[in-house]
Amino acid sequence: MKRLVSYSLAFAAAVLFSVAARAQLSSGTPDHAERPAAAPDKKAADAPRRIDLSDNEIVQLHEADGKDGILLKVGGFDLNFDRSYESEVRSALKKRRVALTFAGDIELGFTALTGVTYDQPHETLPDFLDQTIGNSFHFGFTPIGITMRLDRKSRSHLQLGMSYSVDNLRLTNPALTVRNDGQLLVPIARDEPAKKSKLRYTNLGFVLRYDWTPIRKFHIGLSTHYDFLMHGCAITKSPKEKTALSGFTPFRFGIGASVHYRIIGFFVRYTPTSLFESSSGLRAKTLSFGVTLNFNNRMF
Repeated sequence: MKRLVSYSLAFAAAVLFSVAARAQLSSGTPDHAERPAAAPDKKAADAPRRIDLSDNEIVQLHEADGKDGILLKVGGFDLNFDRSYESEVRSALKKRRVALTFAGDIELGFTALTGVTYDQPHETLPDFLDQTIGNSFHFGFTPIGITMRLDRKSRSHLQLGMSYSVDNLRLTNPALTVRNDGQLLVPIARDEPAKKSKLRYTNLGFVLRYDWTPIRKFHIGLSTHYDFLMHGCAITKSPKEKTALSGFTPFRFGIGASVHYRIIGFFVRYTPTSLFESSSGLRAKTLSFGVTLNFNNRMF
């Protein structure tokens, strides 16, 4: 017990002397260059370089020999203050190659139908898939993924993540909605125009994305998308109706590209696979574009 008390008093004395030395330094201690030059000492040359400017011989500060830290000498006792644990952890994180990412990529934009064709059963019907692009919203989200650093300078990254997306196709004619007639998708005229008439489909799948940083804070991304249909429906507002639809393609493949400065940028995604099955009597591809937020590169 007495030995523990003695060690505690010695450590408290070391801290007090260190504070006193710093106070003396900040209160106008004469500059080290003005002191008389001491005779060269071979032992002193081999010792760690002293970095405090006070004349106190009881408390001295030195550079730690071969380490990133400082050495405090108090009455013959050496106290080594090395790098903080936080700095070591940060350095270790910078060296890692693989990271688990959450909410790594968010897309906000619009979806447009391209290459729309109507098969023979629809030839006498109006173009009911005409849409208002400005009101056809797209939302994409990568809730979780695995990102790999491909080079030492963190300029190239490869990510495999789970993707979730929702697309709303706003129909131009609010007096029409879409229903199933057997396997076909056909327009249905309403008694009075609805406030909104749209098609909505939800996908869950995977995205494989490659990011390259040619210039600091500027990123270029290329991606491939593998989407599985979760749900497709027709929605009207005022009166509010939501009807499930069959005839959407259950699996689609797409490609995309994006550019970012820091975390914000622009994206474009094209899906050459038809949105509708051939049995629906419709064929159409989709093009999505808009603003994206990318947080993957900040993990390294």
